[in-house]
Amino acid sequence: MRRPSEHIAAAPARDAGDIDIVTRLLHLALVVFGVAAWLSGDLSEYEERSASLGFILHSWLGIAASAAVGLRIVWGLIGLRSARFSSWLPVTRKRWQFALEDLGTLLRFRLPDRPPHQGLAGVLQSFGLIVFAWSAATGSVLFFWLEPGVEAGLWPELVKELHEVSETLITAFLAIHVGAAIAHALAGDTRWRRMLFLSNEPTPRRPAS
Repeated sequence: MRRPSEHIAAAPARDAGDIDIVTRLLHLALVVFGVAAWLSGDLSEYEERSASLGFILHSWLGIAASAAVGLRIVWGLIGLRSARFSSWLPVTRKRWQFALEDLGTLLRFRLPDRPPHQGLAGVLQSFGLIVFAWSAATGSVLFFWLEPGVEAGLWPELVKELHEVSETLITAFLAIHVGAAIAHALAGDTRWRRMLFLSNEPTPRRPAS
């Protein structure tokens, strides 16, 4: 007769690579609206007498991205346990230890193999969420404060400068994030297809090399 611990060990575990559909939907919304707002940033020249078409396009794309960021933050607070910040945000010594181990793995020219948002991936995702939230906050202030034909004061100019800094940080985040996704895809990890709703099958863990 098996002991209770043996029954637990023999039970099939839920796929560690699976991500809930709400998180995937919010990720897709950020991909569409966040990247579109970032790309349209150069079109958002604001004229003193009127708002250009590029400014209006960038503004509304930014508002949509801000909504996605806000919903992701809410979901990170009250959503499923695996999606909550308390489960993966790198704020504990153990999680930073995992991130350092992953960095060591990369320095040995190997890809880390952890569940979503764990280890170095959690640090990167936290950085991305912070810079998108930064961009959303400063962009929303500019959207609701600036008016055509009205000269911006000192503090709106400061907010504008902070918003432009966030665009630079988003560029850095996207370069690292997309590069990491490509590297994992080349190694046989199909998680990116599930994240973009190109596949409905749970992502299996990548076999150890």
